[in-house]
Amino acid sequence: MTTSELADLIGCKPNQRASMIDWLSTNRWKFVVDRNGIPKVARAFRDLKLGLSTDTKATKYDNGPNLQAFA
Repeated sequence: MTTSELADLIGCKPNQRASMIDWLSTNRWKFVVDRNGIPKVARAFRDLKLGLSTDTKATKYDNGPNLQAFA
């Protein structure tokens, strides 16, 4: 996410790095801080936290056994 997008999500100004880091830590969001002190959040993680992502890593074993195979 860009700094502006992250600030918009949190509700602060883009130059308030400490406020962003505090909000992300309090709300248990995964992030990294770059060497300029700006927190970085992956868009995929944002989508997952906000319930926008329906991409689940389903495997062939998630649905249970195939009982039709035994009939």
